[in-house]
Amino acid sequence: MKMFDLFNYLQRRSKLELIVLCAVFMGLVIGIDWFSGPDLSASIFYLLPISLAAWFVNRRTGLAFSAVGAIFWFATDYFTNPDMPIWPIPFWNAMVRLGFFLIVVLSLTTVRRTRQRQDDLMAFVVHDLRAPLGNMLTALDMLQTQDAAEKQDSTWRELINLGLSSGQRMLVLVDSLLDLSRLESGKLKVQRETVLVADLLAESVAHVVLTAEFKKITILQTVEPANTAVFADPSFTQRVLVNLLNNAIKFSPQDGTITLRAAVQNNEVIFAVQDQGEGIPVEWQERVFAKYGQVSGGKSGGSGLGLTFCKLAVEAQDGRIWLESEPGSGTALLFSLPAAVVNE
Repeated sequence: MKMFDLFNYLQRRSKLELIVLCAVFMGLVIGIDWFSGPDLSASIFYLLPISLAAWFVNRRTGLAFSAVGAIFWFATDYFTNPDMPIWPIPFWNAMVRLGFFLIVVLSLTTVRRTRQRQDDLMAFVVHDLRAPLGNMLTALDMLQTQDAAEKQDSTWRELINLGLSSGQRMLVLVDSLLDLSRLESGKLKVQRETVLVADLLAESVAHVVLTAEFKKITILQTVEPANTAVFADPSFTQRVLVNLLNNAIKFSPQDGTITLRAAVQNNEVIFAVQDQGEGIPVEWQERVFAKYGQVSGGKSGGSGLGLTFCKLAVEAQDGRIWLESEPGSGTALLFSLPAAVVNE
């Protein structure tokens, strides 16, 4: 299990499960330290359950495990080391260790609380951005459909289309930011149903067609077989596809082609978005799905959150996501979702 996946797994556990896990780790460390005696010091490993308790549970639990760790570390020194003086070294060591544990707990919980406040602030800001952004898109859409707009020159229409395209991309990012933390913690539940893949692809392409036209990029769609369906949350799946298409457009050359395809394989539907960009070096391919992860030297900036949202959204639907890329030959981002039977 990768570190990113392990962190998300622990975040989704209840406080009781985490306390039990920390207690098991603490018992294991105490046992190793006690039976190995002074010959093999396992003392540094007391920090593992203490740190887990402080970060994933709360400060009070971290302090409790600190006290337990210091007491048993003292007992191990006092009763298993025949060369240890009775006074005052074991007691002094115990106080130093307890102080060290407390510093670790206070530091971790302070960082954790600061990070939580930053996440809450970002959520509030992003939530407040959504309403004016929606109003802007509505106004631009009305301008685009007005008869007066049809009488304007091509530059006017291009500017409106560019505003609509940029606004739609911002809306996708805002929605992803709002849902990202809830997906990480497992608090956001997906609503799955049987959905035709052709409809998902068509609706997703409709969201990015203006951006693609601005860069003169062609998007080709293929579904094999044509009546393929998936058991998925249509909103989340469409947002995953829109994110991947926007990513492909960003890294594709002008006048390029993006291939969007879906095919059934072993009771799964494999979606693929293939661009004609420069490709991703092998050493950077592992980090593209990490939070805030970006490819070094990329020609286009970004938040590094789009692919993280895609990974979490796909995995929440019992799917998987990966990439295939060769430098100079473009990149294919693929994900799978359970296939569904279409009722004729």
